[in-house]
Amino acid sequence: MKTDTVVIGGGIIGCSSAYYLTRAGVKVTLIERRGIGEGTSGACDGFVMLQSKHPGLPLRMAMRSAEMYQGLEEELGYETQYRRNGGLVLIENEEMREIVEPVIREQIREGVPVEFLNNAEIRRMEPLISTEVAGAAHCALDGYTSPIHTTRAYAKRFRDLGGEILTDTAVTDIVIRGGEVCGVETSRGTIEAKRVIIAAGVWSPYLGEMAGIRIPVKPRRGHLMVTEAVEHSLHKILLCARYIAIKHDPSLAEKASDPTFHLGVSLSMEQTLNGNFLIGSNREFAGYDLNTRLEILRAISEYSARFVPAVKALNVIRVFTGLRPFCEDGSPIVSSVPGIGGLYIATGHEGDGIALAPVTGKTVADMVTGRETEFDMTPFAFSRFAEKEAAEGGRT
Repeated sequence: MKTDTVVIGGGIIGCSSAYYLTRAGVKVTLIERRGIGEGTSGACDGFVMLQSKHPGLPLRMAMRSAEMYQGLEEELGYETQYRRNGGLVLIENEEMREIVEPVIREQIREGVPVEFLNNAEIRRMEPLISTEVAGAAHCALDGYTSPIHTTRAYAKRFRDLGGEILTDTAVTDIVIRGGEVCGVETSRGTIEAKRVIIAAGVWSPYLGEMAGIRIPVKPRRGHLMVTEAVEHSLHKILLCARYIAIKHDPSLAEKASDPTFHLGVSLSMEQTLNGNFLIGSNREFAGYDLNTRLEILRAISEYSARFVPAVKALNVIRVFTGLRPFCEDGSPIVSSVPGIGGLYIATGHEGDGIALAPVTGKTVADMVTGRETEFDMTPFAFSRFAEKEAAEGGRT
């Protein structure tokens, strides 16, 4: 079998990249060892949120991605369930305010329309919020999409445009000759290709080994709960300041005396179009273990009720975990690979994969086709790790 470009990974980043490449006229084959959206993209929340992004390139890309989401359902011709309903970052106490407020003020300086609210203002917007919440930051541009609907919408439109999808297909080797990609070996045989894009999330390091490179990504597990469907009463998507604190500095959870903080527990909450509450979550390094832990689920339940007491009356109908691809320096990799012609990486987004999927896919397509990317992608370059190691070696 021959193609121009192979995309490895059937999650939202892989499907987005495959779609934008095909739209640009590239012949693409997408390979997924399971089914479309059956990994991380089917086990996460759907926040398209600006307030949770690092100032700088991640935030600028998130702002662009949010713009793309507005017309995405019409562009693809399939349901995504995107809606821009605004988001709140709830501040539990003064300690959390001191940690998160500088981050939010930097976002405001970069053009994100965030306003700080007191408790009375919060409760006028969201009556379910506890009177004990100290304050919140609100951004009207935050929104929500269905991760699985959006991932499959990208895949369906990709296929409509002539792209080929091979599910239940494992990549067993990436073939490189003379410093150039020649294709991949799979459980279905050899596929010849001039380019390969590794977009396999937490599994990307294994594919990197096949190409002789180290991709510094590891899984970070998160627990989520789904409640029964009830009448719509929550209008915004909710995070807490602790969520942002742990995301920006994982060591905070390790140092904390609060046992729930130590477990990486924080608040994320949304009410889906069907009326179910999706409640989370936590962040922990537990390898590739997808088992749920009762201790963590109980901690999430109790912690979320501090902010939204009404959830105590809801019945939980499902619990699950997902593995987020955490890159060792906290930023994703969206880049070519120096020294290996035709090899690209798009991974390491951790909890930002859904929000950044449209702009990441478009950026990958621009890189592969030789067009100028909308943003200077140097901060996300794969070469930054070799440069860091060389610099550290020079100091020893």
